[in-house]
Amino acid sequence: MIPGKKYIYRVGVTDYWSEWFEYQTPSADDNKFSFIYLGDPQNDLKSQWSRVIRAAYSHAPDCGFMLYCGDLINRAGRDVEWHEWFHAGSFIYGMVPQVMTPGNHDYNGLMLDPHWNAQFTQPANGPEGLEGTCFVIDYKNLRLISIDSAADSELRNEDGFKLEAQKVWLDSVLQANTKEWVIVTTHLPFYSTKENRDNKHLRENFQPILEKYKVDLVLSGHDHSYGRGRFTDNPQNGHKVMYVVSVSGPKMYEAGYKDWMEHSGAFKQLYQVISINGNELKYESFTAGGELFDWFSLKKKKGGKTIFTGK
Repeated sequence: MIPGKKYIYRVGVTDYWSEWFEYQTPSADDNKFSFIYLGDPQNDLKSQWSRVIRAAYSHAPDCGFMLYCGDLINRAGRDVEWHEWFHAGSFIYGMVPQVMTPGNHDYNGLMLDPHWNAQFTQPANGPEGLEGTCFVIDYKNLRLISIDSAADSELRNEDGFKLEAQKVWLDSVLQANTKEWVIVTTHLPFYSTKENRDNKHLRENFQPILEKYKVDLVLSGHDHSYGRGRFTDNPQNGHKVMYVVSVSGPKMYEAGYKDWMEHSGAFKQLYQVISINGNELKYESFTAGGELFDWFSLKKKKGGKTIFTGK
């Protein structure tokens, strides 16, 4: 395929064919692109989440891909819920690549929803046994990494294979990184927006690795409210990652008062447009009605310093 060229395709057999879909391959220019980030869709997908994905697509129809931070549906294995998810996005899924990390609702106990890898072709370049859920994608000057924090009962088994394997793998893909920007996506937040929740085990196991390699941004879901901020449990490491928690579906909770949050919100269905242009990243969060709710930018200077601008 030729970079930056538009193609059309359809799928079917004999007398039964879909409509024609149009998509455009990424340009050869590594400097400028955008993508959409969506927190948990999960509930009332046809009736109430559909307007969010459609608003996001209308806002940024030329986005490179759409990124989901887990809990695509509410009950793993339910055909009717997957039907609603596909109905909500409709033709968008045929025109824009979809990238997703699984949430706890995408598992049934310790078993990943069998629909997941049957429906989605995610990279299989992660640790053995986590194909399609833990992976790395290089897109222009971005390295995007999915950590499966919903596996093995939310990685709470400190001696579990899926925790240790992902730590070793994460260190290796970050050590080998040559891209200017690094974003990690995972379902469970490193820092929770909910007053009575805390995922300290994630920070203890993964945060030193993120800080060692100066990861820029972690995008997550799970808490059904909004929060973002630069924070660390290890100030001696000299780097603070920007952490974001967001929700796109209609299941929404209060946001607690947490020290880590620089901006927060509750009871808002949101979508985010993240744009990268060379050494500058611009993050914007919008309500389902298209109103700007939050924003910040990160600009990298020579010598490794990153300048933050925002609310």
